[in-house]
Amino acid sequence: METEKYFREPAREIPLKETDVCVAGGGTAGCIAAIAAARAGADVILIEKLPVPGGTATNGGNHWNSYFNTETDPEKAKRIVGGISYELALKIIDEGGSQGFIPTPDTSHHSPYSYLANHEVYKGVLAEMLMEAGVNVYVQTMLCGVKMENDQIKTVFIENKDGRSAIRAKQFIDASGDGDVARLAGLKQIENWKTYTEMCSAPTGLVFGMGGVDFDRMIAENLEAVRPDYTDRTVVFVHALDQEKYAPLMGLDINYFTAFMFLHPTEATYINNTKGENIDGVDAEALSLAEMKTRVKIMRFAKALKQCVPGFEDSYMSWAATQLGVRASRITICEKTITQDEITNATRFEDEIGLYGFHDLSPKRPECLVKEPGYYGLPYRMLLPKGCSNLFMAGRCVTEQNEAHMSTRNVVACQIMGQGAGVAAALCSKKGMDTRSLPYETLREALLKQNVILDL
Repeated sequence: METEKYFREPAREIPLKETDVCVAGGGTAGCIAAIAAARAGADVILIEKLPVPGGTATNGGNHWNSYFNTETDPEKAKRIVGGISYELALKIIDEGGSQGFIPTPDTSHHSPYSYLANHEVYKGVLAEMLMEAGVNVYVQTMLCGVKMENDQIKTVFIENKDGRSAIRAKQFIDASGDGDVARLAGLKQIENWKTYTEMCSAPTGLVFGMGGVDFDRMIAENLEAVRPDYTDRTVVFVHALDQEKYAPLMGLDINYFTAFMFLHPTEATYINNTKGENIDGVDAEALSLAEMKTRVKIMRFAKALKQCVPGFEDSYMSWAATQLGVRASRITICEKTITQDEITNATRFEDEIGLYGFHDLSPKRPECLVKEPGYYGLPYRMLLPKGCSNLFMAGRCVTEQNEAHMSTRNVVACQIMGQGAGVAAALCSKKGMDTRSLPYETLREALLKQNVILDL
């Protein structure tokens, strides 16, 4: 007898929660969106699958270069990002979780300052900001369904310790990274992970840290492998330059270079070697296997560092990201997508929600660097998915062109999108209007009240 492939679940009544704004994904963009919406007067529910808020930024991507324009001289640099993103960075500094904005005059990214945060302090600061804003946060909660009526989302379904329940909202924000709300709603998406190896080694990676490192000795005795554009807090280590000396590293399936950042004297706080697994981040089986393979990879990597890199002899792995980092998976088609030409040419838009200038591809592809004045605008329309009139997209789930995505997917750009989406969602909820009907001047005024920089 043929085995049945599906089980028909009997109909049942489930608890229903109602709110003004529902944010799916409590990560880099989603937390900022929730705080912004709540501060703008909305009742907000935020759902997050992990046990802590913060997403990629607390999960390993705690090194940012992105608050300033692309000026190589820190003294001449202009800060172009404000709002909740900058407020968060300052709060982390105040709590002792960062040593502030470190001048990087010679960086190949043309980023005048670098910022490194302690991921545990980041989690605490962000949790406090969410609670102070009055956001209703549900962690360890999975999004598992969407109900559409015509061109609007009416309800999303979640699963957590309480079982299955539903959330009805006036406005929704998809900050899931993969565009899960949009996908479950049947909106048009494209895959961008397959071609990402043209720019990165893979669309995934796993960041970790090591303690017990003699940083000074590492630099002094590995000069042949250290790029000259390091600061007193950063090192780019190219082990392939001496294949015999670094043979244990050469034998691993890792990238030929590694970025190290040191928050404390003996701690490699942030170790980023970008070669993860080339998988589809929304394929559950592939993602699960990649998680395990990458755990083994960083274990072997840490052991090899101890074996062959002077300064690492007494080191140990002190932490690793909670989940696999995913750079690319699905992009939701929106009313506007930024192109690389627009980024390169420092394009400004009539409906901007913020300014941005960092480009992660510029060291390899100098033509991607943003021209004078070193920043471009992020338009409101990039948040609006086609086919739905009460949903905003925020984070790495927008920007169709891979080269352009290498700019907009970065932490601070995602936070800017989050604040724009949060404020807009609150306004649309209050005024009972759809996302396309919101007057830009109304949005602009509300963003300025939240200290977003829109003009210099």
